[in-house]
Amino acid sequence: MTALDAENVAFLPGMGPSEPNADKAGYVERETRKQIEALRTQGFIEDHHAGQVALAIVTAQSLDRASTRDAASGRANLTRAMKEVFEMLPQPAAVSASLLEKALAVILDPDDV
Repeated sequence: MTALDAENVAFLPGMGPSEPNADKAGYVERETRKQIEALRTQGFIEDHHAGQVALAIVTAQSLDRASTRDAASGRANLTRAMKEVFEMLPQPAAVSASLLEKALAVILDPDDV
C-alpha cells in the first residue's frame, strides 16, 4: 500500500468492519429466526404464514449484509420493511389483550360470566 492509499483508508488495517459471510447467519437473521420459532412454538405462526416468514428471513439477511458503505436510506428502508413484516405476523399481544378484557369483565361483573 502506498502512502497515498493509506490516506484514503477509512479504518486502520485490521480494524474495519468485517465483510459479511454469506454462509453464516448474522445477528438480525439469528434473532429473527428465534422470534419466529418462539411464535411458532406458541402456535401464533402456522404453515399458512410461510410467505411472511420467508420475507422476514430474507429481509433480515439483507440487513445483516448491509455495510456501513451502503446508503443510509437503503438501510433505513430495509429496517422499515423488517418492521412491516413483523407487523404482518400474528402477535401474542393481541391475544393477551383479549384475555385482559375477559379478566376485567369477570372482575367488574362476576355474576355475568
